[in-house]
Amino acid sequence: MITGDNNQPLVSVLVPLYNQERYLGTCLRSICNQSYRNLEIVVVNDGSTDKSGVLLEKWAKRDSRIKVVNKPNEGLVKARRDGYRNATGEFIAFVDSDDAMPKRAIEDLVRNITEKNVDLVIGSVTRKLGIFTWGNSKSYGCFPTGEVVNQPELYDKYFVGFFGQGCFLVSMWGRLFRKTAIDRALQHTELFPNNIRFMGEDLNFNMRIFPYLKSMYRTDDLVYYYRYGGAVDHFNPHYPELLKLADDRLQLLDELKYENGYAPLFGEYVNMFYFRAQQLIDFKQANKNGVIAYFKQELDERKIIPRLMAFMADGGTSDHAALLMQERDYEGMYNEACKRVRQLHSTWQCNVKAAVLWTLEHLS
Repeated sequence: MITGDNNQPLVSVLVPLYNQERYLGTCLRSICNQSYRNLEIVVVNDGSTDKSGVLLEKWAKRDSRIKVVNKPNEGLVKARRDGYRNATGEFIAFVDSDDAMPKRAIEDLVRNITEKNVDLVIGSVTRKLGIFTWGNSKSYGCFPTGEVVNQPELYDKYFVGFFGQGCFLVSMWGRLFRKTAIDRALQHTELFPNNIRFMGEDLNFNMRIFPYLKSMYRTDDLVYYYRYGGAVDHFNPHYPELLKLADDRLQLLDELKYENGYAPLFGEYVNMFYFRAQQLIDFKQANKNGVIAYFKQELDERKIIPRLMAFMADGGTSDHAALLMQERDYEGMYNEACKRVRQLHSTWQCNVKAAVLWTLEHLS
């Protein structure tokens, strides 16, 4: 039976689990074999219907640091919420059950968060595509590496990163939180909302906690292996949750009076609007009439639309794709979505090629 090292601060690693029997062993092995030993590994089995639950119980018998939480299926957000409710560590790390961590990941994150005395440390992430691995996120965005950023600069300068600016990855994994910071945010805002089940949960969590962080640090240390895929390589029925989140983000900007966020949010929403159409076309989920019906419904129902139109009327943007929405040119919108499908295929082929070349280079 494997146990931890009580001479170190306790780190709670939270793993939501749903039907990942193929990758669960790799994920848990990477966590259990961490060089940092004092771990509490909280795995929330969110009503898995495959053999994930059986495999999890075997791992729990092997390693006493694994705490199993079994629950009916309610989605990723509530699985993470229930994992957090069972966490007792000084620091919190989130890991998805189809991903993995390098051996020294937790050790490097704990060293950085304690030495820099910050609320959050973000590390570097490498992507995996089948047997290939490539690239990392250390050069991603505009947030400085190797520099502690404190409030109020953290909020004033970088909060805009959650509204289309891309200052840093908005995932919950690949980072380490101080638990007191999460608890502080929970006194003022909802980090695990009931109206989000699958899409946008990472963005919502990080966006909501950000104003309550006292400080943040970004390191080049590699801390996470992300299994590449998701919304771009299969039809995602939960994608409309991201469109709804645009309304929530607009409301948050209004509440906080954060003027810098409006223009990038409107631009990002336009891209999300068309990406949904891309999926409907690419995966043959709707014919042309069905895609146009989606356009009409979204333009009629989404709260952000009147604000976007007013922004455009004031000269905020002259983007062609947005102008088509303003004019309700459904034929033009459909053609724009088809063009983006072709561009997406080209990008995907480039990503596969990059994965192969990067892996071969680093194996040689």
